[in-house]
Amino acid sequence: MLAYNHGPYIAQAIQSILDQKTDLDYELVIGEDCSTDNTRAVITSFKERYPEKIRVIENTTNVGMHENFLRTLFSCRGKYLCLCEGDDYWVNPNKLDIQYQFLEANPDYVLVCGNHKKYYQNTGRFDRGDAPSVNDHDIAFEKLIRFNCITTATIMFRNVLKREDFTPDFFSIISCDWYTYMKLLGHGKIRYLNNVFAVYRINEGSINGRTNRLTIAKKEMGFMELVKKGELVNLDDSKKKALEQSMLLKQYDIANGHALNGNKKEAFKLSIDTFRSAPWSSASLKDFARTTLLTINPGFFQAIRNVKRALRNM
Repeated sequence: MLAYNHGPYIAQAIQSILDQKTDLDYELVIGEDCSTDNTRAVITSFKERYPEKIRVIENTTNVGMHENFLRTLFSCRGKYLCLCEGDDYWVNPNKLDIQYQFLEANPDYVLVCGNHKKYYQNTGRFDRGDAPSVNDHDIAFEKLIRFNCITTATIMFRNVLKREDFTPDFFSIISCDWYTYMKLLGHGKIRYLNNVFAVYRINEGSINGRTNRLTIAKKEMGFMELVKKGELVNLDDSKKKALEQSMLLKQYDIANGHALNGNKKEAFKLSIDTFRSAPWSSASLKDFARTTLLTINPGFFQAIRNVKRALRNM
């Protein structure tokens, strides 16, 4: 568990781990990165009550998300590892047992993940993650490279990675977990189980900020360019094709970001250039049309989502 200025949430996160109904021998390793609020005090209180279950990595200076991730990850000693950010929490008390049993029975799998709920902090509203109709399935490279489709708080994976697996490029990427999943693909398959394991907390103000949308899309493109080097995962012809397609789609995401920022000229230029470079298909025409519509009316798709949400809640 990584913790930095998670004072309002960290107690719920820690308690959700301690509430697991299991006979497995496990420990909670918390990387506390010199928070400026009461996060460390809350963690210390739990550690004093559960010294046999909780171990804290206390940085003496703020080292940042990436280094804190690595320090905490490689302080873990278990056969299997799970991640839960300090502002998320688990909701399935059988999470550890379910995932442990799956990995024990399926040695060709390196990671198992699952469904989640979203909690919008600013409105106090819960929303579903993946639809109940989504079946258990494998997550292959082709899906994982399109977007980070794995919710961190739902995972369990084999403790097979080494510190040297994380090159200096790791410190420039947007998502520690996405990089980790790519590395794990070299050790086995990934399985999705449609069990709701966790709650992912979203601060709407920061996640949906218009400038933030563009920044995130550009950083995700940077990650794809890193994958293209072939250092994270071996790229055969099939993977190269999937990566190229994902990079084209990410260009549209960047165009969408420009549109949301009111940069219509840049959005149109980027979407047209992307469409021209893509093989002709109904899918590429659909992507182009969607980006064009978003450029003309940035609020269109959000309005559609609001209507769908209202209908679900009726």
